Amino acid sequence: MASSTEYTTAFALFEALWEAGVKNCFVNLGSDHPSIIEAIIKGKRERPDQWPRIITCPSEITAISMAHGYARIIDQPQAVIVHVDVGTQALAHGLHNASIGRAPVFIFAGLCPFTEAGELPGSRTEYMHWLQEAPDQKTIVRQYCRYTGEIRTGKNIKQMVARACQLASSAPKGPVYLASPRETLAEYIEPYSIPQDQWVPVGSGALPQEAVSEVANALVNAERPLVITGYSGRNHKCPEQLVQLAEMVKGLRIYDVLGSDVSFPFSHRAFVGHSLGIDDCTRDADFILLLDCDVPWIPSRNPPSKDAKIYHIDLDPLKQQISVYLFPAHGRWRADSYGALTQITQYIRQDVSLQVSLQDGKYQARWNHLQDTRTSTLQEIAALPNLLDDAPLTIHNIGSLLRSSLPGHTTFVVEVSSNSRPLFNQLQCDRPGSWINGGSTGIGWSNGAVLGVKLALQDQAKDSDEEDKSVYNGLVCQVVGDGCFMCSAPSSAAWVARKYEVPVLTVVLNNGGWKAPRNSTALVYPDGLNKTATDEELNISFNPSPDYAALVEAAAGSGSGKVSGGWMKGVRVATVQQLRKELEDAARRVEIDGKGVLVEALMEGRE
Repeated sequence: MASSTEYTTAFALFEALWEAGVKNCFVNLGSDHPSIIEAIIKGKRERPDQWPRIITCPSEITAISMAHGYARIIDQPQAVIVHVDVGTQALAHGLHNASIGRAPVFIFAGLCPFTEAGELPGSRTEYMHWLQEAPDQKTIVRQYCRYTGEIRTGKNIKQMVARACQLASSAPKGPVYLASPRETLAEYIEPYSIPQDQWVPVGSGALPQEAVSEVANALVNAERPLVITGYSGRNHKCPEQLVQLAEMVKGLRIYDVLGSDVSFPFSHRAFVGHSLGIDDCTRDADFILLLDCDVPWIPSRNPPSKDAKIYHIDLDPLKQQISVYLFPAHGRWRADSYGALTQITQYIRQDVSLQVSLQDGKYQARWNHLQDTRTSTLQEIAALPNLLDDAPLTIHNIGSLLRSSLPGHTTFVVEVSSNSRPLFNQLQCDRPGSWINGGSTGIGWSNGAVLGVKLALQDQAKDSDEEDKSVYNGLVCQVVGDGCFMCSAPSSAAWVARKYEVPVLTVVLNNGGWKAPRNSTALVYPDGLNKTATDEELNISFNPSPDYAALVEAAAGSGSGKVSGGWMKGVRVATVQQLRKELEDAARRVEIDGKGVLVEALMEGRE
């Protein structure tokens, strides 16, 4: 361990992160970071195998989205380092995404020096040090963070880092924020360590026994039971537990209201599907179990029956960060979804009277009806694509080709607004972890997130003892709308992908602009002027369209023939035949050659 003459607060910060299990720092450095930079150099030179990996991100939105994506795979905080108030503000919608999407992210920012004339190491030395001092920098992010704090001395920095990581990792997980001025970061301190086993996250809760009994009995005795889920698929064991419950109580339907993860197998007969709260399955249910979800229905569009029995099991059942939240429930419990489902299934399995009830022929009749309904739905979905070679590209065609042309172990990272439901229906993901969405609403998440996801899977492959590592080493495919792509600093993400050789396939759905605002306007004014307005009149058009394929090649240093056989390849396609060919070529290039590809799908109906 270093001596106190060379052991600074900044060095202890990185040491604390490593000791807390944070393996990556996604950084955008500035004038508040001299001691941080010195510590990075020292750590990389002296202990390269026991030091966080430092990944430079030209845009803060890339940094926090990469940390978000990585954390979603390994379920542990990753670090983001940004520059005073301006870097903090540049986190923007990425911070919202981490907060709403329950992603554990540790954010550190410098503060302006508090001395002016060289009184302490780190004192003000540049013009901007008088301009970048916000009255309260932490306030910028406080309402989105699980915790904000300021490091005022190096003597307790490891405790501060450990507490922040503990809060980030405790349910509901989310971002935390620490800040410190240059003088504190430059402070020399005595080297020390803390016992990490005293700073573990808060453990998950279980249902009280009376709640297990009440929910189980109400579920079995219901005629039209429904589970509405959202985040439960984050635990990859949870979908199988939900399958067991659905197969035990035949006739139970499962509705995914978020589409953030694979919370239930798409092909299962009990699955209703995914939409953002607007499915009519909520209307006829007489029993509804809300399982770790935020918005189970839209009260003005598809409210449940007033007689429905409703229960809510969630890591965050009160939604304390949502000011208007008036969804009713006859019982609410703070509990882990997997644990609660295990309790309920075990209770039903062991209760003699419930087992007798489940032998009634009506359950088998409901089971058969679910199969008939699901078969019909799958047939309708299968009939939507037109896969003739010269057919133009629709979302149904694109989704179907992605499913048939890419390997079965592909992991999809998806950020599609207006086309999310049809894409979900065509991809038909069954494997837990094979569909990853931000679970939030700040568009521009996926360009960075897909790189974080791929990095994490690569790291898991190195650490895994499993013989079959195809999922870890397999293809990661980002599917993103052009509006989301434009909001994500795409040149920054493309550069990072090339710099650190993170090979992913990106498919940009170019429909010529933002379509979601048109849909939103039509909901409020169904017979308004928007009905006959062009995208140009609505100010949602991207005409003239950027050439996204050329953009990423240029950003990765592969454009204009400057790099022979460049690392990043971009192509534009407009027909089914073209897309099929390019997807097959891209899969080989990404998986076998380890190089990046962007396929820009020019969709039918662009203005």
